Amino acid sequence: MRAGSSSRSLILFGKSLRFWRFARLLAAVLLLAPGMNAHAAAADAADLFAHPPALERDVRFWIRVYTEVTTDQGLLHDDWNLGLVYEVLRFDPAMSPSQRERRVNEAKARYAALLRKFASGSTDELTPHEERILHAFGDKPTPSDFRDAIDRIRFQLGQADRFHEGLIRAAVWEKQIARTLAQHGVPAEIAALPHVESSFNLAAYSKVGAAGLWQFMPATAKRYMRVDSLVDERLDPYTATEAAANLMLYNYRLVGTWPLAVTAYNHGPGGLRTVQDELGTSDIAVIVKRYQGKTFGFASRNFYVAFLAALEVDRNAEKYFGPITRLPDTDSTPVELPDYISVDALAKAFKVDMGALRVLNPALRPPIWSSSRLVPRGYRLRLPGAQPQSEIAAGWDRLPLTQRYVAQRNDGTHKLRRGETLAGVAGASGISVSRLLAANGWSSATVATRGAVVRIPMPASRAEAAGGTVVASDVGTPANTNLKAAALPAPVSDNVPPPTAVPEKVAPPPSEPVSARQTSGDALLPVRSPTGSPDTTNYEVAADNTAVVQAAETLGHFADWTQIDSQKLRTLNKLHKNAMVTQGRKIKLDFSRVTAAQFVDARRDYHHHLQEAFFAAHRIAGTETYAVKRGDSLWTLAQQRTDMPVWLVAQYNPDVNFNDMRPGTPITLPQVVAINRQ
Repeated sequence: MRAGSSSRSLILFGKSLRFWRFARLLAAVLLLAPGMNAHAAAADAADLFAHPPALERDVRFWIRVYTEVTTDQGLLHDDWNLGLVYEVLRFDPAMSPSQRERRVNEAKARYAALLRKFASGSTDELTPHEERILHAFGDKPTPSDFRDAIDRIRFQLGQADRFHEGLIRAAVWEKQIARTLAQHGVPAEIAALPHVESSFNLAAYSKVGAAGLWQFMPATAKRYMRVDSLVDERLDPYTATEAAANLMLYNYRLVGTWPLAVTAYNHGPGGLRTVQDELGTSDIAVIVKRYQGKTFGFASRNFYVAFLAALEVDRNAEKYFGPITRLPDTDSTPVELPDYISVDALAKAFKVDMGALRVLNPALRPPIWSSSRLVPRGYRLRLPGAQPQSEIAAGWDRLPLTQRYVAQRNDGTHKLRRGETLAGVAGASGISVSRLLAANGWSSATVATRGAVVRIPMPASRAEAAGGTVVASDVGTPANTNLKAAALPAPVSDNVPPPTAVPEKVAPPPSEPVSARQTSGDALLPVRSPTGSPDTTNYEVAADNTAVVQAAETLGHFADWTQIDSQKLRTLNKLHKNAMVTQGRKIKLDFSRVTAAQFVDARRDYHHHLQEAFFAAHRIAGTETYAVKRGDSLWTLAQQRTDMPVWLVAQYNPDVNFNDMRPGTPITLPQVVAINRQ
């Protein structure tokens, strides 16, 4: 084929890929649109979770890891050819992690020497075991085949005992997970994912910072739930399952297939979209076998096949493990708190054992259980059993207004920052200015300056608020309101029907992270990749020193990041002095003062902080489909909804050209709600 013809073919191929992707994502948006059959998505997905023949060998490897090899054993194998297992290593249970690691390294060195022997052409007087390894390289292996395999020797710790324990624990959550996934239109098969992520251990932590049943990384988790020093909802199976369903739908809309959506759960949808573009395909088997990107390592490459293996074992548990005695599920009742209340007061009021309360509310962090902080207002406290309204009302009657506070308990002191006032500190702390002054021995004439240390007393209780101790603006309720009658919340329903809770026989979360009890190095399960960000934005610079303007960026930002005067950038890009740069426009950049890498770092850091600040006060509760109307733009779409930044709309619609939207085009809009971080 002539060069020109080849070039035109590549251009047409690229255009067809973009058209296919947009058509596929458009179908996904329509399929999951409100008012349509949500279960159609699950039905469509069922056909997409079949085992591709090219991946069958890899699936069988993970089935072996999950069912035959325990955590006192492991497989020394080739990390590309999972059919090549050099040896099953067995450890004495009394061996320390360092002793295990030394044993693994010795075995790796032994097989590396064998491969070097093969590469030298020495294949005489081999043992049957060595013959098996030699034949695994095919009929005509080259010396480089053996040398390359040396760097691919990897150790995988067995997981059979953990998987068996996970099957026992899974029974507690499977109904709740199934209902949540079905309600969101997510395939039922996704319920097997916690086997890969956490073995259904609520307290599981990975070495890279992922936590909980669904192993959310902090940055991703904050998009969908609260994660801070007081509440970490990654550890709450109800909220985390809702978040996992929303994240999986987000992935599916961006990458277009459920196998890739599962892979994106580990690698991130942005990374998978890059893979799709580079290979020109969405075939999971082709991607797993052919793609060799720097960040697409063993964990990302094996995440989908490990998921398929877990799905197979979960569906046929007795085939692999024999009869399984599963933990029973029990009912629990969530009650949304209208005030800040100590956990001790709640336990007494609702006559709940503190141990049971702790098991049912794993998202509450140590400062809550030590009573140095109060359970936050708005938190859904779970009580054991199916509590009727009369029982909940009786519990509130037993809780005096003197133990219900209008603000969070603090450390006792606060150092004034620039711009802060005593009135502002008093309001944020739920106390009156006069009370703050009295606590510090100050008069109304006191002027506190930056750096002054302010002693802050306990926030006002509802009883004090009702008595007029706190001004109405501090409390958010007029002082003459009948607070007791107004604040008797009924049990709240979950987003799914009242699901199961952890039975009391399940131990509270251990203080030792799960990863600390595993061997180090490459012996762990595939864990969430630190690159798995839900942000699909391309912040890179092209080879011609151009960058595409993204949402929430201005020419002033580019001037700051390049340290080039904005007028010079206007001249370089032939822009009129009043011309605005809009999302999607390509801007020529001058890198005479900073490198392209420094520019990208500054740009990425800006967006990171922008998103971090937003998700410190908001979360994504779901999505809606919006049909574009005449005159709509990215800015107007964001402005029509409270707390909807333009960059978030853009992230949910990366294939939409917001500068050329046609009426009727479906747009996915995230549903954003404010959350209380105190």
